[in-house]
Amino acid sequence: MTSAASRLRVVVSGYIGLLPAGGVAWDYAQYVLALRALGHDARYIEDTRLWPVYGARGTTAPDCSATVRSLAEVMRGFGLEDEWAYRDEITGAWFGADASAVSGWIAGADVLLNVSCATPVRDAYLDIPVRVMIDSDPMFTQIQCHQAEGFTPGDNGMRAAMAVHTHHFTFGERVGAADCRMPETGVDWRPTRQPICLDRWTAPPPDAVDGRSLTTVMNWSAGRPLNFDGETWGQKDVEFLKVLDLPRRCPEVSFSVAIGQTGGADFPAERLRAAGWRVLDPSRVASSVGDYRDFIMRSLGECSVAKQTYVKARTGWFSCRSACYLAAGRPVITQDTGWSHVLPSGEGLLAFDDIAGAADAVDRLLSDPVRHGRRAREIADACFDGRKVIGRLLADVDGTRPTVAGVPRRSHD
Repeated sequence: MTSAASRLRVVVSGYIGLLPAGGVAWDYAQYVLALRALGHDARYIEDTRLWPVYGARGTTAPDCSATVRSLAEVMRGFGLEDEWAYRDEITGAWFGADASAVSGWIAGADVLLNVSCATPVRDAYLDIPVRVMIDSDPMFTQIQCHQAEGFTPGDNGMRAAMAVHTHHFTFGERVGAADCRMPETGVDWRPTRQPICLDRWTAPPPDAVDGRSLTTVMNWSAGRPLNFDGETWGQKDVEFLKVLDLPRRCPEVSFSVAIGQTGGADFPAERLRAAGWRVLDPSRVASSVGDYRDFIMRSLGECSVAKQTYVKARTGWFSCRSACYLAAGRPVITQDTGWSHVLPSGEGLLAFDDIAGAADAVDRLLSDPVRHGRRAREIADACFDGRKVIGRLLADVDGTRPTVAGVPRRSHD
């Protein structure tokens, strides 16, 4: 890799097959699409060493066949039908591209973009000279590295996973700030954010949308709380209850929330409905790439909270989903994780810290939704354009030395 401007061969990793949800597919596919828009040769490889545990409507899959079918459909929809591969952990078989093609992709790659650290770096990947870890779960990642225990008992391997990468980026854009509580992990984290393919999110202005509903798609609790520094670090369920009464405060607009991953915690669906929230099943309204995009485009805007851990640690994390709302010209009202220090706030994108601030933001949006919608798209253009985001990341990689010393390479005896 000699220049961010040269044509690079890039392998992108992710969880599109493992987590069959419309938003998840956008999260990872937009890396591939943005790289290709810049003229790079980008392919998607899903090699997670994980069993495909999620089948139709949350059931456990008996094998990887449903995962492969879903992944093939997603990639075909993005025009990437010949640019992906999936490895079945049980049999070792490759789907999409065959084993020979995958070996060629890896052997010829200049860069591995390991998004969400989805791919455990096997020996073959060590021949890729630039191996970039992208931390999409800031503070959770650093806690797991710091104390070597995560969402499941025992050593989670995060330290070892981080050590085999040459460069480390995080969605915690305030890493290193005085009030950011992300602990030291022995690497030099650099900030990045989600790339958005703006041309795929063009939508009519919000005044042309039927109904007046602020929406979001979220998980109630994506994992158990972690303990660190004498405190509990939790999920969205904790923060959502702080704005539970928002519909009562803002009766002039409706609030719809598509909530998943509710089985591992006591999910108070009736309590939400009694407070005025319309509770939806994301597997019915946003399961596919197209349904997810349509759900966003039918909305007046987004109103959402963040995980408690992102908020407490002042990470500066900003949602991939919220960036898609902005790209669709849909204003976003979202809890401040510290992101207001790195992104515009006040028009089109509105931060809040408590229910009073959220209600005020709703009032401001409703005063002129067209103006806020126009500003939302402008923010997406300026801050989330995939070509700019990926261009900055590659330039940062190209202009710096590796962020850890003694990074392993595969030996050739």
